[in-house]
Amino acid sequence: MDDIQREIDAAVSGDAPIPREKVALWIDSASELPTLAKLYLLTDEDYHRIQPELGKEKTCELIRRYLLECIRQNASTDEGIEGRWEAARSLHAWFCHLGEQGDNSEELTKASAAVTELFLASGDNEVRGAIEQGFLEHALEMTELRPYFEHWSADPRLKDAWERALEWGKAHPGFTWSLLKGLQKVMDGE
Repeated sequence: MDDIQREIDAAVSGDAPIPREKVALWIDSASELPTLAKLYLLTDEDYHRIQPELGKEKTCELIRRYLLECIRQNASTDEGIEGRWEAARSLHAWFCHLGEQGDNSEELTKASAAVTELFLASGDNEVRGAIEQGFLEHALEMTELRPYFEHWSADPRLKDAWERALEWGKAHPGFTWSLLKGLQKVMDGE
């Protein structure tokens, strides 16, 4: 275990405030999926302890890197790390969340570029399938998210996946996001 992981473990197990600069440094330095997973958990469960607040840009950078690395590696046997399809679902939920939260177009643009890059860079049909079927189909159910991937329609390497995903999205408008929000309400006891 390296020094960064030990520092993150100590921060997670404590209850003291965590300096923003320290968390930002950890995010910038993280190169391994287990480290990204710990940071993802930290920013989910202990975000309130990060002082001053970590902020949207750095938080979104971490979420984007973590989820795409989960899709790429499919390390689902590692405890605390999302598998490929689970990460694709989380990526969809994150996109929808950002889409509902006011002006997040810059973060959505960065994330769509990263999704596109992973899709194009991967020769792995499992990775491409998870992106197309586990993420893109459901993201395109939301008309407000379609512009972030519209460039796929003009790229011959992406066009077929775009057309299949768009067909699904148009046939199921808002379905998956509504379902996820409903499940969350049930889990929250509302």
